[in-house]
Amino acid sequence: MSELPQEAEKLLAVEPGDFVAKRKELAAELREAGRGDEAAVVAGLAKPTAAVFAVNRAARDRPNAARDAADAAERVRKAQLEGDSDGYATALEELKRSLDLLAEVADTHVGSGKSPTEAMRRRVRDLVRSAVADDGARDALRRGALTEEIEAPGFSPFAGTAPKPARGKEAPAASKAAERREKQRRELRAELAAAEAELGEAEGAAGEAERERARAERKVASLRKKLDS
Repeated sequence: MSELPQEAEKLLAVEPGDFVAKRKELAAELREAGRGDEAAVVAGLAKPTAAVFAVNRAARDRPNAARDAADAAERVRKAQLEGDSDGYATALEELKRSLDLLAEVADTHVGSGKSPTEAMRRRVRDLVRSAVADDGARDALRRGALTEEIEAPGFSPFAGTAPKPARGKEAPAASKAAERREKQRRELRAELAAAEAELGEAEGAAGEAERERARAERKVASLRKKLDS
């Protein structure tokens, strides 16, 4: 798709039930203004999925959180490249906090006020993680203007590997041992933060799998009961 006109970004956070009418209205306005090519782009804009709509609304409701998440993601990448273990751990924690807030707010916009399913919660969280990990989508997240669910491995490209400490100047032998121990502690703190984030994701997935199994068991039992009656 061609680049979306700036006026059209507001459509990406319009209530799903109003999207088609608002899209048609904006396309007509652009055509009347002699902007036929942009009108065609707007007319071809797909209705955002429930997850995209919810994340866009969350980013607009909490612009500071969206900006902080994007900025923290960039600091995580920078710390990895520079071998700054302390900076990496700090930025990773700030990123997690901002993403959690965005996801919580997004959950309130899913299902017209109804409590979202675990599957939908997972889609929302996958989307915010994937968006900050993608250079193009990161800017769209800042504006609350995502157009699609990003097919990426979440935030694992950042969270999976702690940075290697950067080389410094030669130090006396007595201080080098202490410096190595401190570097090891920084690396361990960074790896611990990453492992805790991965554990949280794994626990969420395990909980959902257990609930799915329980639902399946209840369904099987119900069908067997009907068959035997």
